[in-house]
Amino acid sequence: MGVHFTDRQLALVRCRDDDGRVELALSRPVEGADERARVLAELVREHGLERRPCVCMLSPGDYQLLQVEAPDVDPAELRAAIRWRIKDLIDYHVDDAVVDAFAVPESVNRGAVKMMFAVSARLRRVQELVDTVQGSGLWLQAVDVAELGLRNIAAQVPEQAGGVVVLALGERRGLITVCRDQALYLARGLDFGSEALIDEGTLRYESLVLELQRSLDYYESQLAGVPASRILVAPMDGPRDRLVEYLNEQLGVPAFGLDLHQVVEFDQTPEPAAQAPLLYALGGALRRERKAL
Repeated sequence: MGVHFTDRQLALVRCRDDDGRVELALSRPVEGADERARVLAELVREHGLERRPCVCMLSPGDYQLLQVEAPDVDPAELRAAIRWRIKDLIDYHVDDAVVDAFAVPESVNRGAVKMMFAVSARLRRVQELVDTVQGSGLWLQAVDVAELGLRNIAAQVPEQAGGVVVLALGERRGLITVCRDQALYLARGLDFGSEALIDEGTLRYESLVLELQRSLDYYESQLAGVPASRILVAPMDGPRDRLVEYLNEQLGVPAFGLDLHQVVEFDQTPEPAAQAPLLYALGGALRRERKAL
């Protein structure tokens, strides 16, 4: 089961253990931490979810995702080495951070330095979310990042030859990820979202195309050695059809709208307009790693 919070919304998605179908997918408007905790606890009681395992997904903006050179240390020493490596790259003291790391697939370029993704989040923010989830009666198994949630969704997409780009635009922030063979190769954060597409029009569309083209070029030349096969635009609050059409006009990689029922079966398929808030919660529900961030 995946749980995701934004400043104004709460989403919860539960998949059945036997066949992976989504049996529960819902979102609720919330304002502030107190209402978030209250609404989640009410939903847990209403649907009989006490002690059910769940993954809490961080939102873009709750953490920093950095690419750093992989330390040459034993696995038991990795977190400490990563913490030391990123201490000058984050905008708060490293003692106030929760830090973890995961692998970047090896580059196709021989001799390239081995890299890792490092995650750093403020301890205070993570503890706030942990307290909310545990206080609701759920069994918190892990806290995870949005990029890996998109990786989990992309892993359900068939015919991934070359790799799959997922573009996810929230209201004020966005993410570009490139995944292949169930691995996250590239992640690029965007400091704008669907609101900017509506308010700023052509200029923002052009900057989005530039970010996508840079990502596609880097993925092909430095990471995978082959071009991505398609761009999937995740559900969003905004003009997705227009965006898909524009991307197909400007880029050499075909773009498609991604509906959540295309990657997993739902007992009750949510309407297209209701899918955007469920995106990262679904990514958490599809998580299979045993290791917790």
